[in-house]
Amino acid sequence: MLAAWKEVRKDKTYHYSVLKYEQNLAVNLSHLLDSILDESYRVRPTRNFIIFEPKERFIEAPHLEDRIVQHAITDVIRPMIEAHFIDQSYACRVGKGTHASNDLVKRYLAEYKNEGYYLRIDCSKFFYSISHQRIEQKLRRIIKCEKTLEFLKMFYNNSEGKGLPLGQVTSQLEANLALNDVDHFIKRELKVKHYVRYMDDMILLHSSKEFLRDAFTRIKEKIAQEHLSTNNKSKIGKISEGIDFVGYRTWYNRRVIRKKSLFRIKRKLKQDANLNRLASFLSHSMRTESLVYVIKQILQVAPNQRPFIEKWYRKHFKQKKS
Repeated sequence: MLAAWKEVRKDKTYHYSVLKYEQNLAVNLSHLLDSILDESYRVRPTRNFIIFEPKERFIEAPHLEDRIVQHAITDVIRPMIEAHFIDQSYACRVGKGTHASNDLVKRYLAEYKNEGYYLRIDCSKFFYSISHQRIEQKLRRIIKCEKTLEFLKMFYNNSEGKGLPLGQVTSQLEANLALNDVDHFIKRELKVKHYVRYMDDMILLHSSKEFLRDAFTRIKEKIAQEHLSTNNKSKIGKISEGIDFVGYRTWYNRRVIRKKSLFRIKRKLKQDANLNRLASFLSHSMRTESLVYVIKQILQVAPNQRPFIEKWYRKHFKQKKS
């Protein structure tokens, strides 16, 4: 529980709810643990809101104590579940993430140069469409503790029987599990060598367009078995055009931030050029040809932050050289 608390408070040390809870931390965690053990614990109503970037999403932010419980559960079950994942599944996993997944795509592309084709597959309304029945079946294959399964169900159960709430730690792990059988189908049955998935965004590379066309048909059938479907972003394209994946457009010899993201960065900087935002944008563009553009945009709206940018640049590019 204490380890879970440390995860919850990370980057939120000045939030009022966090400060208040921490004033009496030992007692609060003890009461929370007691409620779990005597089975009186109940999930509290979420704080719901909509975000519009990169697209409109309905977020269900859990109560502080529910976040602690979710982290405590996932700390225990994550190794059990991730042991069933393929290495090419990169979302919300320690040592992986967006940068690492894009690096893998770039390494794949180095074998093709500008020859061959890619298949990009994206699921329609992924989080909102995940079947509770299918998730429970997959969890039951791995977790044999009935109480744990019932606990997990408390966080996603609803009258519709589908959809995982965005904004919850347990949802991230379960969403990754939702397409795990598809991953194994692609690697074991289709025997695709160059494949990577970030949540519901999948990339396959191959020298043959016909192979990818046939693979797409069979993968759609497999995805349909999960009560999911692909959207109109799914397509086959030429590798020479560059691959749009996890916020970057990538070729074997270069990588740029996609135009929509650059416009969004420019707009957000005009709204508020605080240090956290600057560091985030700089990190996002660090290993891309878009870095100079991002630095120029920052200096236009916040010229007084030049020392901060220079310090960041020296730190990261000195490390990169070494």
